[in-house]
Amino acid sequence: MTMPDESRRLIEALVAAYPDHVRRRMGDRHVPGIDEAVDAGQRWLRDALTELLSQPFSEQRRGPLELFQAAMAFPTDHLAQAGVEPVARDPVAEAALPGDVYDLAPASTRELGEEVWAIHLAWGAAKAAAFKRRPAPRPGDDER
Repeated sequence: MTMPDESRRLIEALVAAYPDHVRRRMGDRHVPGIDEAVDAGQRWLRDALTELLSQPFSEQRRGPLELFQAAMAFPTDHLAQAGVEPVARDPVAEAALPGDVYDLAPASTRELGEEVWAIHLAWGAAKAAAFKRRPAPRPGDDER
């Protein structure tokens, strides 16, 4: 299957946004070696998004934002190993993303900028349109 243009654009937008987003969320916390952790997270993100978005829409079991959030494990692990204290977070954020102890993960692609958000929306519309074109299941189809 050929990857839709919307998927390719989303991969590029999310991967490009990753390092700036991490550094912006870290604020003034300067931790030696963080650049290597961010680079590793960015490489992982590209590979994970490519694997996910190369699949037909109907077979994608995770979302691109979920993978972006998961990529925060790289800087998070580095910060933890460096002894950086976790930050206080909103209880809703803690419940939604319990491993994001440094509050690095975005809740929405809108936090990554209007352009990334628009590309994510276009991808979502393409995915929805692909499902709309599929014939509706007939009663009993899932019983086979």
